[in-house]
Amino acid sequence: MNLVLEVTGRRPDGYHEIDTVLQALALADRVTVTVGAAAGVAVAGPFAAGTPADETNLAWRAAEALARQLGHSLTGVSVALEKQIPAAGGLGGGASDAAAVIRLLGERWGATHEQELAAANSVGSDEAFFLVGGTARARGRGERVERLIPLPRQPLVLFIPLATVERKTARMFAALDELPFDSGEVSEAFARRQPGSVRAAAVFNAFERVAFDVFEGLAELRAALEGRIGEPVHLAGAGPTLFWIGSDEGQARRALASARGLACSAILTTTEPGE
Repeated sequence: MNLVLEVTGRRPDGYHEIDTVLQALALADRVTVTVGAAAGVAVAGPFAAGTPADETNLAWRAAEALARQLGHSLTGVSVALEKQIPAAGGLGGGASDAAAVIRLLGERWGATHEQELAAANSVGSDEAFFLVGGTARARGRGERVERLIPLPRQPLVLFIPLATVERKTARMFAALDELPFDSGEVSEAFARRQPGSVRAAAVFNAFERVAFDVFEGLAELRAALEGRIGEPVHLAGAGPTLFWIGSDEGQARRALASARGLACSAILTTTEPGE
């Protein structure tokens, strides 16, 4: 989960510079790596829809990246994913699967942390964070990860719309290119603050400036949720998932119930302080 997400510029390599404060959640897919089986990827679980079960899957690409770096073969290696995290929802589900595969194979193959990190960064921008977990600040395109003092555990409710859009992240960045970039000051201030419960009003996501134009019906969903909850609801990553965060268990249950009858599903979870 991005508690703060600033986009600070465009890079010569086509990526964007970001400055973000990330927080792990107590929500995870089950990732199983088997050596000595038919090679490939299998996907199951309540959020399996939209997750590729071929060589384009991030978990499989991560296995390829680490194998290539260490000189291993993926013959006889299989990856099974039980999806509890919505695909393409802005929650880093694919990136967390990739990091899990890197850690599992890295342990079997004797990889160093640096080798695992290099493999993670070759797959995408969010994978490096999932090798760290907890609370962290990430800069560059996401590969420069700095562990922060863990925030306390607190409830969080995810609201997952029924549909997303194709090439959503590219479209969101393209829309932001038409606007002034962020300074990184919000992330810097958040990283310097003393650990404490995060209120929804303290969350910042640069994509909120464009997301409600890109995702049809998302503005109406947010307005309905905020009207029922009485507190801000924010965009998760590049969306379209929305979330509420607070510290009161009773309000968390009321936030969960606020999705009833709306065009979304809801998940109650908590932040995960990490090690």
